[in-house]
Amino acid sequence: MAMRLFSPMPRLAPVAFALPSIPIAITVPPLLADLWESVLRAVPKKKTSHMKKRHRQMAGKALKDVQSLNKCPGCGQIKRAHLLCPHCVREIKDSWKTAQTA
Repeated sequence: MAMRLFSPMPRLAPVAFALPSIPIAITVPPLLADLWESVLRAVPKKKTSHMKKRHRQMAGKALKDVQSLNKCPGCGQIKRAHLLCPHCVREIKDSWKTAQTA
């Protein structure tokens, strides 16, 4: 890691200004005061945790139950409709591997 010798922004010395203490009185209409109070109360007290955000985002997106199940005509195991039977596919792959090694 290279050490930076010169900063790109020069630092300015802090300067203190003395402000005269003049009392400033601002009158706020009551309707605006009530509105301002409700705006101040609308701020959350704590940051929403990662877990609560994830629960809110994933709500209602659960996996649906599989309704289209059939019996495989080859082995009789249960398989999803319009898809290959995983048991038969595994047997075919195993037989191909043994044929390649022999």
